[in-house]
Amino acid sequence: MKASFVLVNYNRKDEVLITIAKSLELVKNNLNDYEIVIVDNASTDGSAAAINSTYPDVVLIENKVNTGAPAWNLGFEKAKGDYFIIIDDDSHIESGLEEALVYLDKNKDVGVLALNVVSGPYTSKMWDWKDGQDIVGFIGCGAILRRETYEKVGGYADWMFLYVNEWEYGLRVIDAGYKVRFFANSVVQHRASAVNRTSKRFRVYVTKHELGIVYKHFSYKRWNYLFRVVVNNLKTLGKGDFKYAWWNILGMFEFLKAKKHLKYTPVSKDAQDKFANTYLTTQNSAFGFLFKKN
Repeated sequence: MKASFVLVNYNRKDEVLITIAKSLELVKNNLNDYEIVIVDNASTDGSAAAINSTYPDVVLIENKVNTGAPAWNLGFEKAKGDYFIIIDDDSHIESGLEEALVYLDKNKDVGVLALNVVSGPYTSKMWDWKDGQDIVGFIGCGAILRRETYEKVGGYADWMFLYVNEWEYGLRVIDAGYKVRFFANSVVQHRASAVNRTSKRFRVYVTKHELGIVYKHFSYKRWNYLFRVVVNNLKTLGKGDFKYAWWNILGMFEFLKAKKHLKYTPVSKDAQDKFANTYLTTQNSAFGFLFKKN
């Protein structure tokens, strides 16, 4: 099988039905080359029943508990395609899918192809990515993962419930010798449902996971970089945004609770540098002198 759409749904019944319909419409001329694999993350809104009754050919995995982003791994394990098309329950590929898959066929060194997300809270344009640019993280509502890469690297980190998991994954993909590359000609629409989105949860998880990535994977000057992430997350205090600063501090406490369970798995210096020079809170802080080369 050429490719598998793999997505996770949590209490977005109406949105996931739209996503299925748009995905089937996109590949209607080559249906035998594709499948749709959905992990329902213990939804309570009748999502699973609606998917089963409306689209019985969809491969549905009913997760007993909401495990967040790691639920994608259940879909990856079940998927039969040579490529895994990663989308959200509220996103869909509008155009350029076949072109993206042909590109991957020709570029075996690309492990993850980041597609062009043009709508929603986070877009490719916000990162100023250029077509063909090698990047580190990707936007999780629109990307294609090579099966071979998944089999070598594994899936999303099981310690990251939501947010920043794509950057952690991209770091491991690069460390394994693959590239993460932006492909502008495949367009993704992120309809960005308001369901299950809160600013507080976002900030707490992001800060926790930024610190966790550095603590778990950075191979040199790890403690300096941890300090850098802390400082950059506290800059909101200088802007008078005490609410966001407090949420970031809560994320730091969550990291401290989690770090004793994180096994140290350092990546190469090259992979670390690519991440550190790209990700916002690992870039230069007000205390940049701590990072000058000896």
